[in-house]
Order: sequence, then structure tokens, then C-alpha cells
Amino acid sequence: MPLRIDNEGELREAQAALFNINSTAGWLLLNYVGPSTVHFAAGGDTGVEEMANLFDDDMIQYGLIRLVEPQAGDSLKSIVRDVFVTYVGSAVGIMEKNKKAAFLSDAQDLLQPF
Repeated sequence: MPLRIDNEGELREAQAALFNINSTAGWLLLNYVGPSTVHFAAGGDTGVEEMANLFDDDMIQYGLIRLVEPQAGDSLKSIVRDVFVTYVGSAVGIMEKNKKAAFLSDAQDLLQPF
């Protein structure tokens, strides 16, 4: 059974803003709301500190961070990096970790381009 998302429209809107050519930074965060269902929980256009504050010790969460760095010597070119993050809270049990591990590639697909 593949990983499902319960609010895909909201995720796609946030991705469109994040992957916009004029975007200089941002992030997206998915939380589990069921055994094989995730929910787009939050997004932002600030640094990753804001996203890190949303990590929950009782959850497994997936995130995507976009980092854009101006290229040295050329103000018109930038280096763009998309970083996929899996956060596993310290209170998540071993069985839950094993169950959710099967959905890792599905989560990466949901947050494309990665």
C-alpha cells in the first residue's frame, strides 16, 4: 500500500511557491495522521530553524528544504540545493520506525523535485 496524502492540493500549492524561480529559500513539512497517510503540516520561506521548531519527539516527519546560494562573482547565477529530511523523534518506538521505513521513497516522491 503506498503512502497517501490527505491534503494534496495544499501541498501542491506550497510546492509551487517553493519551487518558484524567484524563491530564495523555504521548506515543507509532512506529518503522519494515519498508518499510511501523511498531512502537509506547514511550509515557510524562512530558514530551517522555523521548521526544526515543528519537529515532534513522538512523530516521524518528512521535510524538504530549499537552499539557494548566490554564486561568487556572478549576481545573476545561484546554486540551488533541495535537501530531503526524515525526522524520527526520540520517543518513536522501534516497531513504528520499521513500519514507516517502507514509506520513505513514497515520501520522497511526494516532495519532488528532490
